[in-house]
This record gives sequence, structure tokens and C-alpha cells, in this order.
Amino acid sequence: MKSIIIVLILLMTSCKAQTIVIINTYNNGNNNGKYFKDLDNNFQGFIGTWENVKDNITFRVVLFKIEQMPMGSPVKYFMDRIGGSFQIIENANMPNEAIIHNSLKYYSISNTTTNSVIYAASFGPNTLGGHIENNCANNGDDFITGFLKMNITNPGNFPSLAQWKIKSRPLQEGESFNIPTDIILTKVY
Repeated sequence: MKSIIIVLILLMTSCKAQTIVIINTYNNGNNNGKYFKDLDNNFQGFIGTWENVKDNITFRVVLFKIEQMPMGSPVKYFMDRIGGSFQIIENANMPNEAIIHNSLKYYSISNTTTNSVIYAASFGPNTLGGHIENNCANNGDDFITGFLKMNITNPGNFPSLAQWKIKSRPLQEGESFNIPTDIILTKVY
């Protein structure tokens, strides 16, 4: 019994201490050893499914919270983040529905499946910023990154509306960033 207690004490003293701080303090001093947590619950308004429908094409974004994501290489600190995925759907919710592009993909070369192509944070209840990996670019055959900004334009109302803007890197001739870059999304659930 005494040896178990000694082992537990050694384990507890050898672990690095982690200080939990509000996410708004990110980059205010040294980030090492901190966990930047969404203590003000700023992420909640963004979590869920958002859509934009134009004619018979639906652009759907699903956002979720990633808690305590390791950051830095090697890991130096942790941060709550918003992750997400997208789909471009023809005739959504109809018998002839067809998914044109889905960011959740299986890559046989690395034997991995994407679960998130959006990595963002919110330092206030109405604005989200981060980056998006358009892994469906050039008709699904390419990968182009962009900077994402999402602003809830009618706070406190249901359904929520948000301005969705993406700025991609300059495109080469023949490249296409096939997800919308400036639209209004409606939170559907």
C-alpha cells in the first residue's frame, strides 16, 4: 500500500502543471502550459448546423466544439476550438438528394478520415475566425486553404443568421475554390 502511495505522489509531481485561463487571454504573455478555455461560453451560438440554399443547391456547415486541443509542435499549450465540416448538396432532403462534395473524406494513402476541415475560435459571442481547408477544390481533386470569418448578424434571434466570408490564397489559372466565399447562413439546428 505504501509503495502505491509513493508511486501516485511521484506521478502527480512529475506531471506538468496546466493553468486554465479564459480564451480571450490567448497571446497575452507566454502561452506555455496554459489551457485557453471557452469559460464565457462564446462558442455556443456557433455550434450546430448552418445552411445556405440557392436554387436546388444547399451549402451545409456543421460546427462543433473541440475541447482542450493540443497546440504547438511539440505541444506547448491547449485551447478550445471550433471544428467543422461542410457539404454541397443537390436537392437536399428530397428523394433524389445527391451530395456533390463532402469534406469528410477517407484518404487511403494515409488510412485516415477527415473529421474537421474548419479550425476556428471565438473571442466574443458573435464573431468567429479561423481557417478552412477546402479539400473539394477544383471539382473535388485538390486542396486549397482559406481564412474564415463568420459573424452572427441577428444576435439573440432564432433562427440565427450569420455572414460567412472566406478569403483564399490567390488562385492559379484553372483552380477553383468551389465553396461559397460570401453568403448568409441560417442556423437550422
